[in-house]
Amino acid sequence: MMGAELFAKLVEMEKDYVSLFSVSEEKKDKIRFTDHQLPTMYNHNFVHCKSEEGFVEFVNNELSSKETRDKGFLRVETLFSINEEDMLKFHVKPTMNKYIFLHIETRRHSELRGNSDCHIVEAIDSKIMKDGIYMDIEANKKDLGVDFAKRRIERKASVYKDENKNLQFFVCYHHGTPVGNIEYMALNSIVKLEDFDVLEAYQRRGFGTSILKFLLEKAHNENVEDLYLIADDSDTAKEMYEKCGFEKLGEKTELLFFLKN
Repeated sequence: MMGAELFAKLVEMEKDYVSLFSVSEEKKDKIRFTDHQLPTMYNHNFVHCKSEEGFVEFVNNELSSKETRDKGFLRVETLFSINEEDMLKFHVKPTMNKYIFLHIETRRHSELRGNSDCHIVEAIDSKIMKDGIYMDIEANKKDLGVDFAKRRIERKASVYKDENKNLQFFVCYHHGTPVGNIEYMALNSIVKLEDFDVLEAYQRRGFGTSILKFLLEKAHNENVEDLYLIADDSDTAKEMYEKCGFEKLGEKTELLFFLKN
């Protein structure tokens, strides 16, 4: 599959993923996602803009709306870059982040080594699910705060437990201790990995590579050729993915606006 064609499929898969949690409303060149169960989660409540035409005007109108003011934030995603001139035209100064789509062919699973002193299992029973939830809170409480970290993973767990939704949750154990977790979504002959965490004390010890190897092999055995994840372009984790053989296929831009109530 050619790069542009594959990237278009990954963009569609991103919509499918968010739709597991959020309702979507599509109008012309924009898609609005809303998670009514967790309206304060930025990644579930945002607008995806497909076109640069009228982009600044649209954002400023959103910033002025009562809904945005009541919510206290606005998150916008684009597949196009935003120049410095346009950044200065927004009524509120945003935080801008770049994220990259990293792709790998699943047949390359045999090239990865990792740490063999661990095992990875799907959270198909309450014990493993509880361990995965605990681990996720531990991994994210520093950045998100304990309260939101709990609400966030509980929201996600409601989807993991729903047999009608195509999202699997895996937990990595080291000597009986949960040290890592990750989401696995297979759809239309592609696998997406999301929410990949390894506890800080267990990082740089090969556990992350072992998780990737395990899921690449799983996808390969299920006759899925392509696997991808999205990484923060400024995050050091990107380097680990690249060392494992992932290659950049595209990028997206995130604008986060915070409003004072």
